[in-house]
Amino acid sequence: MPVDDVQYSGGLAPAYDAFMYGDIPYRKYCDYIERVFERHGKPPEPYITDLGCGTGSVCIELSKRGYDVIGIDNSPDMLSEARAKALQNNRGDILFLEQDICGFELFGTVGAFISTVDSVNYITDKRMLRRMFLSIDNYLAPGGLFIFDVNTAHKLSATIGNGFFYNISDDFCYLWQSSHRKSGAASVFDLTFFSKGEGGLWHRFDEIHRQRAYTTADFETAMRGTGLEITGCYGFLGFKRPTANADKINYVIKKQGGGK
Repeated sequence: MPVDDVQYSGGLAPAYDAFMYGDIPYRKYCDYIERVFERHGKPPEPYITDLGCGTGSVCIELSKRGYDVIGIDNSPDMLSEARAKALQNNRGDILFLEQDICGFELFGTVGAFISTVDSVNYITDKRMLRRMFLSIDNYLAPGGLFIFDVNTAHKLSATIGNGFFYNISDDFCYLWQSSHRKSGAASVFDLTFFSKGEGGLWHRFDEIHRQRAYTTADFETAMRGTGLEITGCYGFLGFKRPTANADKINYVIKKQGGGK
């Protein structure tokens, strides 16, 4: 994720999976990625690169399915968790890189890029969005795909809006205050977490997250002059046209060349 749009506390990384548990269907998402490959006709070779990989759950699941995977994230704490979790799952060959998803460097081209869990929404500056697409265009092989999801303007303004959310369990809880600005389609999430550590002591940590909603036209403008084009815009984890009040949308972008 872009550094400026998340104020990391360093405490979320160890508790991230507990925070997201049940909300992110990682296996279903990987099933969907493979269905996109089948539908859009490009085998993901030589590598799949996950932009904003977090604690590596998607990277590990794809590795288990036989893919060569690179994970990119700008949080050293998240990557530390990802590497440890990969080793626990006998996936030590996954390459994790500490870089910004808007300006990264690879050793060569890759067959596919993915970005899950609304990581693209964390890019709140359109100039940085274009920089991400330029980087992808530079490293994506002809005919390769970029598959990602975004939270919609409807979700940020209506579903979340100016809301307060919380969740309490025996070992972890969070408080989430959302503030939405209609001008610019931007939202700010003020998050407070409590995690139980050794000896039953609770630890508090705070983070501020910012997200921005984008339209298809925004993405087309950001890709102008590149070899990238949108070939799919779908309801979340499906292949139907998204509804007007959809909360999440999946996009499929293809690099020109390489046949179907």
